[in-house]
Amino acid sequence: MRTRAFIAGVSVFLASVAAAAPPTPAREKFPDIRLTDLSGQEVELRNVLGTATIIDFWATWCGPCRLEMPELQKLSNEFGAKGLVVLAVDVDLPPAPEDVGVAGQLTVMKPRIEAFFKATGLTLPVFLLDGPTQTMLGINQIPLSVLIDRRGDVVRIYPGFSPASMADLRRELHGLLAERSGKGGK
Repeated sequence: MRTRAFIAGVSVFLASVAAAAPPTPAREKFPDIRLTDLSGQEVELRNVLGTATIIDFWATWCGPCRLEMPELQKLSNEFGAKGLVVLAVDVDLPPAPEDVGVAGQLTVMKPRIEAFFKATGLTLPVFLLDGPTQTMLGINQIPLSVLIDRRGDVVRIYPGFSPASMADLRRELHGLLAERSGKGGK
């Protein structure tokens, strides 16, 4: 129930946002989802969180995603040693029914994703979602980046791509990474 309330809140929030959203006073917990990597291994989100984590929902055919992914790679390269984790969650296909599952999605998407990453020089970890999780999250706009703190709480949601949203994301990262080091922050 709590997950549905969170997703409903995110949907209302996304509908009211044109650019980067202002910070909210209380942070909501991001649903504890399972992700599948390109080798078919499942991982729980809570087991891959960093001091700060960016979950980026994207697709290989999405023009704004193609602009955003190299920027996220730069952030990963710059802040990875300080605790940043960037997870690229591919949503190229509509949610697959359970009888197809992630294995069916992997068959189609793995070659596309690997070709895209090779052509662009990206090295971010890539994951897929099962159909019910993708439906539950209600991803209806891409790219969609969610900044999460070390506890798994949503700090900020960035629908779409713009230089202003990337600048804001960078500022938020500085704050989150400073929290870890005890140098202040939010």
